Amino acid sequence: MPEAAALVPLRANRRVMTLLISQFLGMAARGIYFVALPLFVLERTGSPFSMSVSLFLSFAPYTLAAPFVGPVVDRFSRRDLLVAANLLYGSFLLLLPFLHDPLPIFAVAFAASVCGVVVANSIVALLPELVDISQLARANSAYMFLRSTTYLLSTGSAYFLVKYLGKARPFFLCFALQAACSAAGLLIERDAVRRPSARGHGLSPGLRGIAGAVGIIRKDRHVRGLTLMHLLFMPVFGAFEVLLPLFSGRRLGEVNYYTLLSAAVGGGLAVGSLFAYRLLERVRPLSLVLTSFCGYAAGVFLLGRSSTLWSSLLVCVGMGIVDALGFTTYEFLRQRLIPSEFRGRVFATMDALVLFPLPLGYLGMGYFAGRVDIATAALWLSLVGLYLAFLSFRSSGHSPHPIPHDPGFFFSLLCCNHPASEQ
Repeated sequence: MPEAAALVPLRANRRVMTLLISQFLGMAARGIYFVALPLFVLERTGSPFSMSVSLFLSFAPYTLAAPFVGPVVDRFSRRDLLVAANLLYGSFLLLLPFLHDPLPIFAVAFAASVCGVVVANSIVALLPELVDISQLARANSAYMFLRSTTYLLSTGSAYFLVKYLGKARPFFLCFALQAACSAAGLLIERDAVRRPSARGHGLSPGLRGIAGAVGIIRKDRHVRGLTLMHLLFMPVFGAFEVLLPLFSGRRLGEVNYYTLLSAAVGGGLAVGSLFAYRLLERVRPLSLVLTSFCGYAAGVFLLGRSSTLWSSLLVCVGMGIVDALGFTTYEFLRQRLIPSEFRGRVFATMDALVLFPLPLGYLGMGYFAGRVDIATAALWLSLVGLYLAFLSFRSSGHSPHPIPHDPGFFFSLLCCNHPASEQ
């Protein structure tokens, strides 16, 4: 067993702790940016539809660029990619305060998110190599807890930043945090540059490219069901992201409350991530994902009936908790199923497939937002979410028991016509 994966207490694993701490600053910057961008666009353009387009372009690279980012993550040092991508991400955010027209803002949002694709895939591909497989669920929960806590703090502070600095100046702080994150990333021990292995050449003809990644997803029922569940649910998630700032302005009377509601979601994510790994040891993983989707749909319905800030905050905390269960399970399952040398490609391809229908939610809610009231929009969004969750359950079949530890399972997953997971 490599020294990096030696079985030591997670808190004593210096490589994991360095990775998590170094990314804290970048996660704080992205949390502020995530909630400041729609408010910034809404102020500059006055158009809910333009706001929805900016959000769409912030996530579009996860579909358009992710399949091309995956092979890069598999080929180069993931530490080096984190350093470069975080610095470039911050540089794009530095441009936003100087922009006034929608098209340049859209272009910068898209370019920054391409860097975000590299950061996200590098982290999830590197983390499993730093821990023993028996500690992977705990490591993912620790990462999710740090990410959620940082999101809570950053979005909560964004309320005061936007209120006292305006909707453009916070991006200067985002640049400074991203630059510091890039510098701190140099403290992570550099991982080796990867080269195609002999085993990789012998598994399947298309394994070295995107087609091979799609083949892995298609062959294994667990991966296929997990991908399908998230693919069907993405329009609901996208619509909610547009609904939340509009709800804050129309129902609560203050659009800046959007940052507080986002912070409440982050608080729920932090709470949910604390016990997600324990549930993964006791509950069938895909059943846990399905439960999180149903809870998310219920939360949208309750939010549409909320009329006070405090009740809305409580609902958002609950939505964050169920969201943490789904997100942690999603990362845990695919990290367990996919071998290290193919994680970049397969993860990126899964993200591209999952996020492909996200624009339907963004643009659909942006279009209907001016035509229906918030309560009606939330009701339909909840019904659609429940229906899609039901369809994903029917399509994925019975959710699997905890995934086996045998490395031979991974080999059979990739090279056999009838994978072990389906026998």
